[in-house]
Amino acid sequence: MKILQRYVLKELLLPCLICFSVLCFIFLTGYLVKMADMIIGRGVPFTNTLYVLLLSLPSVISWTAPMSLLTGVLIVFGGFSQHNEFRAMKASGVHPLRFMMPPLILGFALSVCMFVFNDQVGPVARFEFRKVTKKIIMQHPMALIEPGRFVKISNNILFLAKRVEGNVMRDIVAHEGVDTDNPVRTIVADRGEIKMDPDTGQLEVRLYDGSVSESQDKGIQSVQFKTYRFPTLEENDLRKMGKKKKDMSLAELLVEVSEKMEKKDRREIWAVFHQRISFSFAALVFMFIGIPIACIVKRGEVVISFGISMAAMSLYYILFAIAQAMASRGVLPPYVSLWIPNIILIGAGTWLLRKAVLS
Repeated sequence: MKILQRYVLKELLLPCLICFSVLCFIFLTGYLVKMADMIIGRGVPFTNTLYVLLLSLPSVISWTAPMSLLTGVLIVFGGFSQHNEFRAMKASGVHPLRFMMPPLILGFALSVCMFVFNDQVGPVARFEFRKVTKKIIMQHPMALIEPGRFVKISNNILFLAKRVEGNVMRDIVAHEGVDTDNPVRTIVADRGEIKMDPDTGQLEVRLYDGSVSESQDKGIQSVQFKTYRFPTLEENDLRKMGKKKKDMSLAELLVEVSEKMEKKDRREIWAVFHQRISFSFAALVFMFIGIPIACIVKRGEVVISFGISMAAMSLYYILFAIAQAMASRGVLPPYVSLWIPNIILIGAGTWLLRKAVLS
């Protein structure tokens, strides 16, 4: 029996590792393109962009690791079913659960590893990513601007430049005061630039030949200007930068929730807390649905397995998005809603397992 289980485990390892490498590359393609643009088009040093790329890896791994295990199980167990190896094992008197134990154990082990990884590595990398990104912006401010796209250049300013010509931006639209209780100002300018003020150490956006519009009690007030300035970042911002909820470990979240008194803040912290724990067990959940689906489909081709894996991951993400919305709006407590996706998929997988394999 141990020979059979070692055989199943051996068949699983190589497809899982290959899938992990391929999926990481696919998920990082967008970062790689942006990295090339920052190096070639915007003059950001290669070492800085490489460091940013490495800091983005943990968030990618948290998705690709369980998905790789699911894809590997679909390939291997689909092949077993396609070549009637399941029937041969049953005919030899081997109970199906015997050769299902390796992937289930592997899924549980990976879930434990992802729990530690998502708690200790992911938040630290995410916080460092934010700090390094702001440092790059301070040193290379034009690296922030993407022509034709709104970018958030500070906590309350959305900025759009339709064209960029060297260090000069053209056809600019900015919204100042977003995410605040104050009225939002809309700023339109013909051109602009981002410069460091040597006296204050602030990174400033300077706009030329435009207008500022702001809603008032009796309508909208508009003022024309030749030059308009607003600060975006300063060096003290980096030193004072605080952690967001997703940048905190579980222990830090528990400390934070003990200090928060408002019900909404406590609910948001508990939502992040339970989401991180629940999502860490995605690998184990995928084993419960991957094995029976592979037996039903009876195809071990890589393309089919990858497509099913993408569909399963998309469904899992949608369920989590719904659960997070329910938790944030107070429809259900976070300790209930954020475990619903796991319960649904494990329940569906157990039912399919009984139908496809154990019957």
